[in-house]
Amino acid sequence: MNKKIILLTLLFCIIFSLAAQEIKNDIIDVKYSKKSARKAMILSSLFPGAGQFYADKSNLATYIFPIIEIGLWAGYIYYNNEGKNAESDYEDYADLHYRREYQHAAEDDIKMLSNTIHNDNGFYDEHFLLDDSDTQHFYEDIGKYDKYVYGWLDWFDIYAAANPDPDIDWTFEWIWDEDDIDGDRVMGSLPLNEESAYYVGNEEVYNSANGRYSSYRQEYIEMRKDAEKLYDSGRYFSFGIVANHI
Repeated sequence: MNKKIILLTLLFCIIFSLAAQEIKNDIIDVKYSKKSARKAMILSSLFPGAGQFYADKSNLATYIFPIIEIGLWAGYIYYNNEGKNAESDYEDYADLHYRREYQHAAEDDIKMLSNTIHNDNGFYDEHFLLDDSDTQHFYEDIGKYDKYVYGWLDWFDIYAAANPDPDIDWTFEWIWDEDDIDGDRVMGSLPLNEESAYYVGNEEVYNSANGRYSSYRQEYIEMRKDAEKLYDSGRYFSFGIVANHI
């Protein structure tokens, strides 16, 4: 609903701008003997309403265009700032609920097993490329790709267990898709902590994804979508600003 209101508002502004543009051209033509049409056009392109003011101070469009401009800029600034706030919120959420060391522990286990037991043909050597710093790619990748689900706290609490081997911190029960031609691939994971507070009562959701689901990740994805919607609204207003200068 909010998006429809924004689009209708912008459509009204654009239609009004185009209609007022015709009025402006008529005014410039009438005043051509006294005013410079070129100067009026340049002024109008620099600031909506300036050309009309130059041609005819009594013209209604002289005062309407600046009002539209202010409204469009206000909408652009508001939604852009809201988008930044939402972006900061989902980054803080990830910082609180995602651990790189957990992700790396799962990666190392997969690589070790693929090199010693499963024929992966080197597939996993360059498969995991998660940034080690808080870059834009990092925050995008942990929500976008299943292969980075292992770092979410709920996933690790359910699918990882302490390993009795002092040389190995964690153990996992991977589901392998065995392929003699292309090499084996990890298709999922089995829960090792069925008493996890994240798992109890949500077994069906986690099991249906074969160990590729995280409730934290799902919430994170929705937060990113909300931020993108706010940025989209800001972009709509920027289009209106451009149209108002034509």
